[in-house]
Amino acid sequence: MNKRIVAFLILGAMLSSLAACGDSASDGDVTTNSSTETAEPVDTDHDSNGFLLDSIPADTNFGGATVNILIREAVANTEFFVEEETGDIVDDALYERNATVEERLGVDLNFIPQPGEWDDRDTFNNLIRASVMANDGAYDLCAVLSNQLSTLTLEGLLTNLNTLDYLDFDKPWWANGLLDELAVDNKLYFASGDASLGLINGMMCVFYNKNLGEDFNLPDMYELVNNGEWTIDKAVELTRDAYSDLNNDGVKGPEDQLGFTTGSFNQLYGFIDSFDIPILERDNEGYPSKFVFSSEKATSAIQLLVSLFWDNNAFATGKVDSSEYRIAFSEGHVLFTTGEFKDTGEYRDVDAFDYGVIPMPKWDTEQENYRTTARATYSSFCIPVTAVDPNMSAAVLECFASESYRTVSPAYFENALKIKYARDDESSQMYDLIKSSITFSFATSFTMAIGDPQNLFKNQIATEDENWASKMASWEPQSQALLDETLETLKELP
Repeated sequence: MNKRIVAFLILGAMLSSLAACGDSASDGDVTTNSSTETAEPVDTDHDSNGFLLDSIPADTNFGGATVNILIREAVANTEFFVEEETGDIVDDALYERNATVEERLGVDLNFIPQPGEWDDRDTFNNLIRASVMANDGAYDLCAVLSNQLSTLTLEGLLTNLNTLDYLDFDKPWWANGLLDELAVDNKLYFASGDASLGLINGMMCVFYNKNLGEDFNLPDMYELVNNGEWTIDKAVELTRDAYSDLNNDGVKGPEDQLGFTTGSFNQLYGFIDSFDIPILERDNEGYPSKFVFSSEKATSAIQLLVSLFWDNNAFATGKVDSSEYRIAFSEGHVLFTTGEFKDTGEYRDVDAFDYGVIPMPKWDTEQENYRTTARATYSSFCIPVTAVDPNMSAAVLECFASESYRTVSPAYFENALKIKYARDDESSQMYDLIKSSITFSFATSFTMAIGDPQNLFKNQIATEDENWASKMASWEPQSQALLDETLETLKELP
């Protein structure tokens, strides 16, 4: 989301010494000639930069076939294609990737942009439905909002990816955590990874104002993170004295000095994974079959977050889709704010103060690892059951993902994000830590099919409702029935 950058492979050279004895000289003396040859094994598994290569046979060629790829219009030119090289690091990487895929496979990539964000999700999904119903083979591949794929899957519109050639989900360009969570009876109908730049863009994090940090004698935040001590309780402690009513209106708001804010209500569900709160529990057969969202930990988390964001002057949260607290952070009067990697672009022109990037806080110090989730605005990929040549679609998807892993992701993550936008070397290291901590779950990927638990958690905080137990008492039975139905449908699909 794991779209991923891997460490360069270190190859050791192997030396062998070969000694040869010469023939006897005419005077009877024996002359011995020895030579040492260095044999260096040829690495055919990695490119010159150390990135793993895919296993698509070199002679794979589809004779110039057109591959029709349905994509969301909003991300067409930022994730999928540019008409020509522009000199921009990411743009040129996109161009190179597409050209390489076309050359390697003998195909012509035809991207079909259509409105497909949240408000247009039904219209976008209906394009796929209509194509399948008409059996017209209009789309060979589709890149869909990640939280919409469960609906299309359960309607039987998508091909089981595990039945196709070329796809290798053990490779690092696939989000393996996501795949492990999604496969039911070894059937997988959509996947994501390095093929979706939005997966990196949407990874949640925390930005902090270093200048304000000095004013409030904050510890070294990077050291705090590395020591495993960046928790929600620590956030409360560090922001206790941060509030100041800058506009003297007696009301906490984005014009005041604040300790901890969210960039959007939608980032509130990031605490589910950040705090390692389980939504579902797997049974003895490995199925995610039981809701455990009413746990004591979930209840405590809801109560704490409601109290912090509504009763603690240092904490504040913006309205859904509001940028008011992101603006407040960029103006320099917010100490910490939740955000996503893509927000680095919004903050790149901030010059009034220095800022750093750290992970979302853990629940407590007993929690072993930091955990990060991504906004469900990234693309997941599927192949309609009516695709003209599903194996060609699979080859293109595998090649598209692997080339993205070697070109687009490094360009964005290493060059654009970590170098262009990062303010210091420590922030660059934090980006690595956050990316490596990305988590996925069946519950969040199939959220729309099972009662949308993510949204429920978010709205509970947004509406200042601490009574999680009461909410769960009415919600869980209905959602459990939806979960049961979802699993039965998945088991019956081909």
